[in-house]
Amino acid sequence: MIDDLDLDALRKLRRIGYYFRYPLHRDNFHDLRIGDHLYGHYTAKPLYGRLTGEGHVDKSAGFNGDVAVLFAPLAVNAPDDVELLIAHSNLEHMTLPSGKRNWKKINEIAVAAITKRLEEK
Repeated sequence: MIDDLDLDALRKLRRIGYYFRYPLHRDNFHDLRIGDHLYGHYTAKPLYGRLTGEGHVDKSAGFNGDVAVLFAPLAVNAPDDVELLIAHSNLEHMTLPSGKRNWKKINEIAVAAITKRLEEK
């Protein structure tokens, strides 16, 4: 269960910490429901196009259309059980006309990526 998962330990995994460089909290995660069935929880974020020479995110590059997605299945027991997916989308889906992140679309992209992954299993 997501509430029992050590989110600090999760972020310390290199494959996850590379994309999620800030502390993760339970309220960052959304229920993944398909129909009436709860499959787990997820969080997502749009990715910027490049890093600076020092390895920091270069926000001046803007988003590149990719979305990093963490999926914690219901039976998650340890940080290693959490899946990291990188979903690809059109760059224009990442922001609203106001310039703010389009969280509705970003989350739709995340759910589509997870659903596709679940269908592959």
